[in-house]
Amino acid sequence: MAPEDIEALFRGETAHIEWKESHEAKDLLDAVCAFANDLADSKREGHLVIGVQARSGKPCGKYPQASTNTDEVQQKLVSLISSTKIIPHPVVHIETLEREGHLVFVLRVEPYAVPPVVKVNGTPYVRVGTVTQRANEAQLRRLEERRPIHHQPFDTRPCDGASAEDLDVPLLSAKYRAAQELDGDPDTFLPFAHWLTQQELGREMNGTWVPNNAAVLVYGLSPQSFYSGAYIDLVRYAGNDYDAPISVRQTITGPLLEQLKQAWTVLDALNMDVAGEDRGIQTTLAAMFPAPVLKELVRNMVQHRDYAAARAPSRIAWFDDRIELSNPGAPYGQAALGKFGEHSEYRNPKITQLLLDEGYVERAGRGVRRAEALLAREGHPPLEIETNGFTTVTVRRRRA
Repeated sequence: MAPEDIEALFRGETAHIEWKESHEAKDLLDAVCAFANDLADSKREGHLVIGVQARSGKPCGKYPQASTNTDEVQQKLVSLISSTKIIPHPVVHIETLEREGHLVFVLRVEPYAVPPVVKVNGTPYVRVGTVTQRANEAQLRRLEERRPIHHQPFDTRPCDGASAEDLDVPLLSAKYRAAQELDGDPDTFLPFAHWLTQQELGREMNGTWVPNNAAVLVYGLSPQSFYSGAYIDLVRYAGNDYDAPISVRQTITGPLLEQLKQAWTVLDALNMDVAGEDRGIQTTLAAMFPAPVLKELVRNMVQHRDYAAARAPSRIAWFDDRIELSNPGAPYGQAALGKFGEHSEYRNPKITQLLLDEGYVERAGRGVRRAEALLAREGHPPLEIETNGFTTVTVRRRRA
């Protein structure tokens, strides 16, 4: 940074400068989020200055130059900024300055290029003058509508860098021929590319047909080439915690249809029969977990995860006493209101439609409620839900 830019950081807080005394401030991520969202569309970096007094901008004494472990502080900042608490991850540069015998840490936050809106634990923040605050409905709408194409759901937007060759063309061609044969006038049926557009799998851009994100995720040859975290990490632990030995590990990749097939197959193999209810001299055998519940929760995970914002995979961790299914993204829209599964709203409406067309999901929004009812009938505790940037659903073994 130029000397004059450095001095400007300590003259006073502005729309692009905020002071914090410590890197442990509870609202530090809120300020990073607000600068990244750049409500004013200034396209200027925001500066979070850490280690100065809130009113004067002078070093607060927390980071003496002689005794502060600079690497430790920077590592904690990096860990916080790259955590799942803030999604999607903005670009943040960390610099260290020497000031009056003390260290000051400066986070330079680049405006996020386009929506989706940056959020902390599911809440968007913006900068209004010198104040960081939660975005109200009008401000959120302003952010979401900044560029019309990004006002659309992520899964209907064009997939950057993809072409028709990145899709399973033989599979889609077979669907096209089937639709053509069913048409009352097959001779005048739409050309293949036009049919793909009609099916809302992409659009023509600058003379080239480009698939959308849903098409690549559901029918792509290698979706992970475009979305590195779009896979399922499935682990069976021989015990009740993450320190237990791993007995099975599967990395499940490919298009979403194939991921569902593979995940269900592995879960069925792991879901061994164990002693169930005693009936006189007979002891019944039953699966450790109701198979329909596991299928529904994996379906829900693939259907609703936030593919736009995170590079982390979906995770299934199977322990002796429970299964934890963890997914990037908090419940979306109305689905975040009330009890988990009580309301339905689709983060990925096109993916939902494609999985529905393929017979993999229901759109009735009753899957989680059905799963809860089946667990109760078979003596399992209710589902446990945790949301902290990820949504984690825990299914426990039936009560003894």
